[in-house]
Amino acid sequence: MKKIFLTFALALAILASVFVCESVFAQSVYPWDVVLSVEYRGDVFEYKLSDNIGGADTTARGIYLGQSGKQDLYRRLQSLGLPDEAVYNYILPNFDSITAHFAYVRRERADASVQFDKKGFHYQNGQDGVAIDAQKLFEKALTSCGKLLKITLPLNVDRAMTVDELKANTVRRATFGTSFANSGANRSYNIAKAVDALNGTIVEAGEKFSFNQIVGDRTEARGYKTSKVIMDGAYAEGVGGGVCQVSTTLYNALLLSSFLPCAMQHSLVSSYVKAGFDAMVSYGSADLTFVNTTEHPVYISAWVKDKNVYFSVYGEPNPYTVERVSVETRDKFATNYIVDEQKYPDLVYADQTKVVVGGSDGVKTKSFLKYYRDGKLVCTKLIRTNSYKRVDAVIARGPLTREAPETDG
Repeated sequence: MKKIFLTFALALAILASVFVCESVFAQSVYPWDVVLSVEYRGDVFEYKLSDNIGGADTTARGIYLGQSGKQDLYRRLQSLGLPDEAVYNYILPNFDSITAHFAYVRRERADASVQFDKKGFHYQNGQDGVAIDAQKLFEKALTSCGKLLKITLPLNVDRAMTVDELKANTVRRATFGTSFANSGANRSYNIAKAVDALNGTIVEAGEKFSFNQIVGDRTEARGYKTSKVIMDGAYAEGVGGGVCQVSTTLYNALLLSSFLPCAMQHSLVSSYVKAGFDAMVSYGSADLTFVNTTEHPVYISAWVKDKNVYFSVYGEPNPYTVERVSVETRDKFATNYIVDEQKYPDLVYADQTKVVVGGSDGVKTKSFLKYYRDGKLVCTKLIRTNSYKRVDAVIARGPLTREAPETDG
């Protein structure tokens, strides 16, 4: 009886040791395994290393290494400059099956966009870019150590530029206007035509703007009409008269926007702007240009209203408030009267006159820009020194003096 009891006790001890060994084996024999459950918005994908090692050179590839061993191998392979995806799949075969399953998650970044035309700004929302953070997923997977590891799919989000951010770089930098109240129909028409060509212009960052390139040649074939122009130091009839007022108005708007355009002066002072701040243009010989030195596009808006022409310049915020200052000396023009009965037979009396040549003061100018920030003067910059020709007025009149009317008594 005693022998039977001892035998039974020994069997129980052996059986108990087997259970203990199986329990230890279950917990430690697969510490090299990687068991994942990856989830994204209810979509679950499972990966198990031990199910993906068939045919692999498991020893050379370190399949059976533990967490620290795999991490050391990962660092060594990284130091060789190998592609990340190749390293991931070398240590964890078919690791890319996880990223392939969730490929639909990927999305390219699309920044908010702006369209600028003759009607102004139109904004369109963008969307963030999304990509799977494969490195984070892989490094997290190495911590499984044979136990089921539940992971939410890690993502990298590439933030897109928003409409609000875009609007912050499409603010009005400056506006400038001039009057053409005394202009005739042809000159007014030419101004409106040139303005229409310029309205809605976009100058990209680093791009050079050319007035002549955008407006084009001012010819009758292109619809421009004959009006007064300054030619060879005198006023004369020419096609496209009035376009120089458009270029001058834009020039001043650009100056107030903290740009420094390249421009040429007229030979005579202009009536619609301070001396030293005109911008003469002539297709093929004189242009108005500037380079967009900001980091964002510049937008030019132009319009005509109530015999005034206006330009507004938009872009990233203007760092300064700009003031135009002109220092000048004037040589006043004289007026000369002539009598020419053959040329002006309709002028009979001395009080009947006709302007033959309009007078224009001779002017010497120095033009400055004053830059203010937060109401304080930062600097003063000399931008031009100009000299305008003096032209004496010539007025024709009749030869006869009117007799005084007789009166009673």
